[in-house]
Amino acid sequence: MQTLTILGGGSAYTPGLLQALIAHAAQLPLKTVRLYDTDARHLAIVARLTGAMAKNAGAFKVEVADTLDAAIQGADLVLNSTRPGALVARRIDETLPLEFDIPGQETVGPGGFFFALRSVPQALRVAATMQALAPQAILLNYTNPSNIVTQALVDHGGVNVIGLCDQSDEDLQAVCHALGRPSRYAFRCNGLNHATWYSDIEVDGAPLGDIPELLAAPADYDEEHQLRFEFSLALARENAGYWPNSYLPYYLFPDAFVAQARRVGPRSDVVAASLDKYYAHFETEGLSATPQLRYFRGSAGFGDLAVTVIRALASSTPHELVLNLPNRGATAAFAADTVIETRVRVSRAGIEGLAAPALPRSFVELAAQLEHYQRLTARAAAGGNAQARVAALAANPLVGQSALAARMLVRARETYGALLPEAL
Repeated sequence: MQTLTILGGGSAYTPGLLQALIAHAAQLPLKTVRLYDTDARHLAIVARLTGAMAKNAGAFKVEVADTLDAAIQGADLVLNSTRPGALVARRIDETLPLEFDIPGQETVGPGGFFFALRSVPQALRVAATMQALAPQAILLNYTNPSNIVTQALVDHGGVNVIGLCDQSDEDLQAVCHALGRPSRYAFRCNGLNHATWYSDIEVDGAPLGDIPELLAAPADYDEEHQLRFEFSLALARENAGYWPNSYLPYYLFPDAFVAQARRVGPRSDVVAASLDKYYAHFETEGLSATPQLRYFRGSAGFGDLAVTVIRALASSTPHELVLNLPNRGATAAFAADTVIETRVRVSRAGIEGLAAPALPRSFVELAAQLEHYQRLTARAAAGGNAQARVAALAANPLVGQSALAARMLVRARETYGALLPEAL
């Protein structure tokens, strides 16, 4: 595993990822990190910075590819972290559902559905290119909605794919933060990406136990994350021994998130307003022989998870990680070929499934609905016709009706325009 290709290499996340790769370079087999992006200007800025970072650290070589074929040719690992449609489409993902009194979120509900319609075809193109030019490579999928994109790749076959998401770490870190305890934790989990439940939780070596009555969302969280935490806390108290993924409240308390989004505006506007600052910093530091990366998008978890997976794939010692992979008997709650999010053991010998814990009884019905939606959307996004799209969107628990799904799809054609692939 000497060559890692990063698709979406010009994003503001990439410098943080490269910083994590550099920090662990001695434990990684990488000799080359290859960056590719359709945004040539941002790619050039990020490549100059990360190349200087790697050179200063005496790590791997950073190079740029100008086509997808050149990016994938001979790669051992391909990290897909693209955002088809960019922030322009994300803003529609977050605002169009509000017109129908449904939460606007880029991975949950209709926003996630429209994101999948853009992400899945691109991911399948990547997979086809890998089959032709790097058939032994492993595809690490970070592109959202991770469960649907990974499901579509698994259904299509022909490429070894691992779905990544660091939300479980972010959720457990939030619990530790709220408790005022160090971010040292252990847990098991079961469910679908952004719809999991954590159990057997230990914080700083001790069982989490009963949730303290005075526990509250950390004061430094923004309004949306505070809302997610407070609803997660309420769900944890109703389901003893469990803590929910912080995206589950969107399905269970939709009106609160609709009201919140209408009050504060779309998250994509905040992200867009911050980008110039990031790239100005990247451009300045890229001119230095000893660049100091101080600002980048995302938490350290984004880089660290990818690095942890790469380290595990190169290790003779198995590492337990939370990944998105086909169930294959880990739990009776989902079909064997449904992509679930749970713990597995990873080493150079391969990936070993582990038995997943039981789901809370209160979640079983919603889990089945979300699995049905995930499978239908993976197929519809991979090349389904208009009827398949209506059926898939209607299967989302936040939509639930074919007539409503059809109206939303008409509105989507009006708002996304060429950003949304046409149905067959």
